[in-house]
Formats: sequence, structure tokens, C-alpha cells
Amino acid sequence: MANNKVSWFIGLAAAAAASLAFAAPPKGAMRIGVVIPESWPDRARGEDIRDGMLLALKTWPGQAAPTLVIKDSACDAKKAAAAAQGFIDAKVDMVVGGFCVLGTVPRSLLAAGVPFVSANAERLTMPADAALQFGVVPVNHADGIASKLRAETGLRVTASTACWMDFEHHPSDKYDAALCPTLRVDTARWNEIAPTYTAAYRKPFSTSAARGYAAMQVALAAIKQMRAGSKPATAFKDMKEVATVLGTVRYNDTSVPEDAMQLVLAAKLPKLSPREAAAFDELMKAKGCGCKGAACAINASWGPMPFVVRGGSCGPSVTPVKMASR
Repeated sequence: MANNKVSWFIGLAAAAAASLAFAAPPKGAMRIGVVIPESWPDRARGEDIRDGMLLALKTWPGQAAPTLVIKDSACDAKKAAAAAQGFIDAKVDMVVGGFCVLGTVPRSLLAAGVPFVSANAERLTMPADAALQFGVVPVNHADGIASKLRAETGLRVTASTACWMDFEHHPSDKYDAALCPTLRVDTARWNEIAPTYTAAYRKPFSTSAARGYAAMQVALAAIKQMRAGSKPATAFKDMKEVATVLGTVRYNDTSVPEDAMQLVLAAKLPKLSPREAAAFDELMKAKGCGCKGAACAINASWGPMPFVVRGGSCGPSVTPVKMASR
């Protein structure tokens, strides 16, 4: 019985990939345009994002699944913009993207009235009806915090590493610390999906696959809402929220969790001046080792900032941060 199940899911995955490559969409079928970094910077992660989407699509219960049209951004803003314009010209019903870059994609889709599901780690300031965004960190907010950390602690801190694309938190030798987004995972849902994904694709259910799966969960919920009578401009508002493998995504939720980011310290830090050492000590008391709420020392300078410290003397960073189902 188990072997039959594995074979069925492998066949499902192969059929899904073939349908994307060769089949024309059925007449009247709804279509979702997808922009993902398939060819660069990491082909394996791009494939995982795509496969996670396909699994969510093919296991969607109750309704005929929409057709996916996938374009490769190669993590290039101009290619992503060209892909988005192609989707606008083709009159797709919705676009999913932002796994790597955003560029002008949200603005183009907003102008064309095409709903957008953004998987980007940063949250853009834009009309709530235009996009449902996974990101909780306001755009450019991390850069401002990194600048303050550099000025006060003397550490070489960056907020521009690949962790904003792949959520893997490993500072390079050029830096003493990296400010990275936190990825939350609904553990129960992850455990439900992972065996099916592994059976279908013969590989582990990864963070990238979970991002693709979650983004498609949101897109399908919006498609369902549109089929029920909502207009594209109000689909996100009407569905209110969606429970995904990466937690609940809510319409017009602009709250920023206190641990929205992690400051990941290198294993060995440089010698600091007395002033810098004092500032670093205050930082660790307020944010050190992932402390939250009452467990952290009150500090007017660092306390309100939405990050916690991991790595260094705190031990390894957590990637991703998992949470219980809710």
C-alpha cells in the first residue's frame, strides 16, 4: 500500500511538471502567473519553490485547480519586471512572486489591477487590496537598524546578505554579524505536508519548498474567493486570512513581531573599544540569546527594535523559527 502511494505521488509530480511545460490552459480556466528564481542564484532552491507550489496545487481539495504559468526571474529585477508585464499582457488572474527580488513588479501589477501574493521577506508600503504579503519587516527597516548597530557597537553588521532570499543565517567572513529575517513555521502543518512532498519528489521538504507551498496556499484561497463572487480588487480583503505552513497570513496586517529578525553573530568577534563594548553589553542584555518580553532587560535604545540576537556565545542560530499550530 505504501509503495502504491509513493508511486501515485511521483506520477502526480511528473504529470504536474509536464502540464506546465506543454499543456495549454483549458478554455475559461483561471491562471496564476508565478515568478521564481529558477536558474540563479541556486537552481535547487528554485526547483524546491516550484515543487512546493505544484504540490499545493495538485492536492488542493474541492475545486478544479487553476493553471500555473511559471517564469524565471534569475533573481534579476529587470527579468522579474518583464515576467510581470508578460503576465499582465496575458491577463492572468493573479501573480505570485517576490521570492528573490521585487523591483517594479508590485507597482506594475497594482497599476494593472492584478492581485499579487508577495513571498518577499520585506513588506512594501502599498494599498492593502493590491497584495497579500508574507514579509513583516518594513522595507529598508533592517538597513537602518544595521547602521545603528555598526555605529554604536563597532561591529561589521550587514542587512544585505542572501539570508533575505533563502533564510539561511550564516555570516560571511567579511562581517561580524548579519541581520536576517525570521521565518516562522507551523510545525504541525509542516509535519503533515513533508511526507507527501518527499514521496512525490524523493527529497526532503525544505524551507524553499515550504515558501512555495505557502505562497500557493494563499493564491488558491484568493482564487476560491474570486470564484465565490469576489472581485479581484477585494479578494484578499474578503478572505481575511489564510492558515499556511508558514503560519497565518492576514489581510492588512502591518504589525511587526518583536523577533521579526535575528542578529546572527559570528563565532568570533573582534576586540571592541570600551565605549563599543559597553554598547554591546547593553545590546546583549536587551536582545541576547533570543530573549523575548519579560526575559529581556529594559533598554530604551535597543528594546523597541524588532530583532533578537543569536549565534556567537548564544549557540547556533535557529533557521527557521518553528511555532506550534494555532
